[in-house]
Amino acid sequence: MPKLFIKAQDLEEYDSVKIFNERGKEVYYTRDDFIATGHRIKLFLADTINECGYVQEKYTRDGVAFEFAARDKFGSVERDNRTSHQRYRIDYEEGWEIEGDAVIWQYVVYGGTLEVIKVSSQQYLIPGQALNMCQTYILDFAVDSDMLIGLAFVLAIYALNKYQY
Repeated sequence: MPKLFIKAQDLEEYDSVKIFNERGKEVYYTRDDFIATGHRIKLFLADTINECGYVQEKYTRDGVAFEFAARDKFGSVERDNRTSHQRYRIDYEEGWEIEGDAVIWQYVVYGGTLEVIKVSSQQYLIPGQALNMCQTYILDFAVDSDMLIGLAFVLAIYALNKYQY
């Protein structure tokens, strides 16, 4: 199972962070786009200026949604206000559902009955980041092909919860 790591303190303070793989190598980074209307986080390949994905705030009839996209895949997520529980409406071709608590980064994303992404938050020493034990968001992916769109989706859930819609 491939993994990605994000330093929690960096993400909470800024929308611009580095994302590391299981060997501690930076593979992606994000930048917030202050020119865009609404909140927008751009996702780039490490050491390049090539945008490979984004998360964009969108206004809908029912409130606010965050659109997520990576390469040729895209979808949107919004809070389900019809229930008092923490539930989300996900519009994505794979039929993803969330089980767990997305606010505290302890959840699993399912595509049907299959686990697609497992997200957790814990004290962790990111490999290759010497002596830097910190609160870390860990994203476990079932397959490599879901990594980029999964990362964009996780960032969309993060943005939805951070901006409290």
